[in-house]
Amino acid sequence: MNLMSVDLYQSATDSEKFLALPAGTDPAELMGPMTIDPDYAQINRYREAFQFDPSEAYAGVNAAKIAADILTVKWAAYRREPSP
Repeated sequence: MNLMSVDLYQSATDSEKFLALPAGTDPAELMGPMTIDPDYAQINRYREAFQFDPSEAYAGVNAAKIAADILTVKWAAYRREPSP
């Protein structure tokens, strides 16, 4: 799969929760993440235009699921799990 340019946001109330959106997407226009989890109601930009590679291993996340969610629903909410 090709690289995806995504903007990453971190929950202001739970520092382990993140939201990935296609770069340039305004998170205020999305209702889905806030509906499934109130921790996404207040978010802070974490990384802008991050070159996300779904085939790469990122610590504590399922990169393939994040990519699939972005491609199907235009956003991915995920929790970074601590490394063992």
